[in-house]
Amino acid sequence: MRNNADKNHQTSKKYKPIEVEKKQLRKYIQDKRDNLSLELRKKKNKEITQKFLKDRDYLNSKNIFIYYPFRSEIDTTIIIKKALKESKNIIMPRVEGTLLNLYFINDVYTQLQEGSYKIMEPIPSSCTRAYVADINLAIVPGVAFDKNLNRLGYGGGFYDKILKNLPQSIKKIALSFDIQIVPNIPVKDYDIKIDIIITE
Repeated sequence: MRNNADKNHQTSKKYKPIEVEKKQLRKYIQDKRDNLSLELRKKKNKEITQKFLKDRDYLNSKNIFIYYPFRSEIDTTIIIKKALKESKNIIMPRVEGTLLNLYFINDVYTQLQEGSYKIMEPIPSSCTRAYVADINLAIVPGVAFDKNLNRLGYGGGFYDKILKNLPQSIKKIALSFDIQIVPNIPVKDYDIKIDIIITE
């Protein structure tokens, strides 16, 4: 009886539920990203941004779904401003309850405000509502990615609801520092892959 209990205890120690694995990986990668020096982050950010702006999917797009950067994420504001100058349409998300609603923005200085997660989001009263059907290129945030194009998000599930409704023909691109790429991300059947990862 005691031996069986010991065996069960050993088995339970070895087994990690997928959500525990995700949580541990999420913290590990976020800590690594946060610890990049400001100078190095700026250098890497410039390299990634330049690659993206030369990418044919960006060049051929009109309506770009993109997020506002938070903490140590890639600085997407450079892309947003460049796209607006090139007369492309920018679609940004806003957390409203359990949903991620979409809005067109054309001025990052007057149409955004800090949202519930302290991330800059569109102000509904000064923006035009957008829908998934409007998107023809999606820039997707994430904590980590693997070589099989799996994505580890922040755990809220907001972007999954958007991604699952995007047609397969719409490219989903991740902008990522090299240190965010891992050998394998634990996934479930409903997790949605991205199409392209651009790193430095």
